[in-house]
Amino acid sequence: MISKKKFNAKKFAQISMLSALTVVLSFLEGMLPELPVPGAKLGLANLAVMTATDLYGISGGISTTFVKAFFAVITRGPVAGLMSFSGSMLSMLMMWFFMNYDKNKLGYVGIGVIGAVSHNMGQLGAAFLMMNSAVLFYVPFLIIAAVFTGAFTGIVNSLLLPIIKKSEYR
Repeated sequence: MISKKKFNAKKFAQISMLSALTVVLSFLEGMLPELPVPGAKLGLANLAVMTATDLYGISGGISTTFVKAFFAVITRGPVAGLMSFSGSMLSMLMMWFFMNYDKNKLGYVGIGVIGAVSHNMGQLGAAFLMMNSAVLFYVPFLIIAAVFTGAFTGIVNSLLLPIIKKSEYR
């Protein structure tokens, strides 16, 4: 007999809100001035992806990642959507893995750094496939930027997630 999971409207609504938050944060981030490393961003939308992944597991992470990538497609085109999807999906999978296997050792800051580095590597992988090996020159600069931006998102989530987890609305 095939097991059917019961639809959880509350979980669906919360993942939907986090997905909408990725769109809002992506939009706001696009309005911020560029970081010293061209193309590098703070990763504000990653806050919502990391939160969804931590609270709702891989299904929450995948949902928010797809919404984030779809937003990139409709606002900046298919190449931006592919770059967003490749970076966000690798980032989310790596964060999910380390949240489930090493969260206590790494903490949110370590997981944020892993997520940011993975995001950049996913995007560079997609750029490498679309262009050529010249993009690999950019790797050290993006890793350095990712350490700082990932630490930022990790610190913010280390402050917010305990509050969210204790909330009566969760």
